[in-house]
Amino acid sequence: MAVLNATNSETRTPPLERLIGFDTIRRPFESWYAFVARLIRANLLTDVEIRRQVPPDWVRWAFAPDSVLPGDLATLGPYFRQLSKPEIKIRPGAWQPFPELSSSPPECLRICPRCIGDGYHSYAWQGDLIARCPVHHEPLTHHCPHCATQLLWQSRSPGLSAFQCPAGCLLLDGIHSGLYVPDELAITQALQEHWQWTQSLSAAITFVSGPMHIAYPPYLASAPLRMPPLPSKGLLPALMHALQSSGVTMPGFKPYHEQSRGHWTIEAKSWTWKESEPSTEDQLETYRRAFRRGAYRTHVPIATRAPIDAWLAASESAHGRWHGGEVEEGEHCSTLVLPSYLVTNNELTGLRRLLARGRDPELACAHYLQALVDLLEHARQRRIALDKLDHPSPHITVAESVDAIVRTAEGYWRLSGFTRGEDDSRASWLDYREPAEIAGGMIHIMRRSGPP
Repeated sequence: MAVLNATNSETRTPPLERLIGFDTIRRPFESWYAFVARLIRANLLTDVEIRRQVPPDWVRWAFAPDSVLPGDLATLGPYFRQLSKPEIKIRPGAWQPFPELSSSPPECLRICPRCIGDGYHSYAWQGDLIARCPVHHEPLTHHCPHCATQLLWQSRSPGLSAFQCPAGCLLLDGIHSGLYVPDELAITQALQEHWQWTQSLSAAITFVSGPMHIAYPPYLASAPLRMPPLPSKGLLPALMHALQSSGVTMPGFKPYHEQSRGHWTIEAKSWTWKESEPSTEDQLETYRRAFRRGAYRTHVPIATRAPIDAWLAASESAHGRWHGGEVEEGEHCSTLVLPSYLVTNNELTGLRRLLARGRDPELACAHYLQALVDLLEHARQRRIALDKLDHPSPHITVAESVDAIVRTAEGYWRLSGFTRGEDDSRASWLDYREPAEIAGGMIHIMRRSGPP
């Protein structure tokens, strides 16, 4: 009779809950990847058995976490009711207040080699806010500790991606699968501290326009081949340092946080803007659609004529008609028509995104106009330097630039800055060319006369 009761009890238990390791779902800061990978490894599931025994959405969330949408949290089901913050278990982005500033590739798993060896991983490791494990003090990495292969989320099937690198190296130590993690309590306490820090940072800084990141040939020549290019390391610490130096209160770094500013030089200036013609989201869309990039001519939208006209008049008075362009009145907005060799695709993409990301259309237009004027002035100085490429010039060793408007308790601030390559990086401009958007063709940045 006792055996019959046990059998009935097991029959009433859902098959999913009978999987070894299912109870580790309660770990508050462990990633969904680690949980599902543990179910696969501890139960020796083949790909066929994974499809039969693990919900398809669970597998997708584990091996393609960037595909998880906020709306998915509403359909998590009863198993997640016991979690106080399911979003930080399911979505890597929930740990990153400003994901656009991260230098870590989101398509890769980022690990502490010691933690992953014990079968533990947290989405707090994703991004580059944390430089080293707060418990083991190991540098975090998105490469396999055994063969240095990039840890792409799912380069193979789920059964072959669970706690394995794309080359097949097992990331676990011995027979570990995370059923028992020796330092679980210490890791949990450290991640609780880090979570509170991210919330304090989010409360201290709000990006109201941007950030606009632009990569130039001196950076593209050495950066990983990826579009759009990720910023180099140290951008967030550099931005925070610039704000702190201007008197803005920032949460202090923890010992395990990334504190290096890399090669970034950032300036923070108190920012105000003049009220101009009322702008709407529909107008922002009109401006975004007005960008046109041909092999010879590039059209850049003008949100408000007066500031651009004033800058052009002053620039032409000082330097002559260096830009070779003109302002055209369109049906929906004015555009500045420039020779395509003056600007790069990444610069235009940055400007377009700046308009797209403006939460306040009027503020976005004001910031866009200032960024456009600064970009054109940089283009003028760069053009002079490119015509004398054999001469050293700081205007052609600029590797990256960034521009953003943030709101803090102390007011609005414009954050702008750059990284710079070595002097020999100017050679990366030699015969630099880019594809045109209109009718194909190539844009030869180095040639004023355009493609041969």
